[in-house]
Amino acid sequence: MRELGRAMTSTPAEPADPADLLLEKSLSYGLPADRLFELLVSEESVEHWMGAEVEIDPAIDGEVRVRVPGWPDVIGRITEMRAPERIRVRWAALDWGGPLTSTVELHDDANAGCRLSLRETGFGADDDLLRRRDWSWSHWLVRLSAAAAQLGSPGPR
Repeated sequence: MRELGRAMTSTPAEPADPADLLLEKSLSYGLPADRLFELLVSEESVEHWMGAEVEIDPAIDGEVRVRVPGWPDVIGRITEMRAPERIRVRWAALDWGGPLTSTVELHDDANAGCRLSLRETGFGADDDLLRRRDWSWSHWLVRLSAAAAQLGSPGPR
């Protein structure tokens, strides 16, 4: 059986402006990039692995809306989408100081799986928001791994 999610890392990195905080995460999945990309842009799939109500218009300038009970809506715009390699979304929420930009890149590996790399910027010096987003993304990426596992995998890794 394939190992569907492994080696999640959260790496502190130096952004262009030293006053700006940066979030980076990386996780391997046992699905090829094109199948994992579908899990990132399908409303039904995203609702499942995020545990939220989600609306997605999967196109450049398409809106992404995430509703979690008890929290302000998070609204994003897709600013870049190159299936199945990359998607970039600029997000805003009422309780954030400013917009955040999330870039997700998928890289196929030789064993029919792929590596997801996440980079989120726009925190400024807001380390509280960075910690909350770090926790959220850690949670979501593990749940995404479980969703990928439900699709099955083509063989041993």
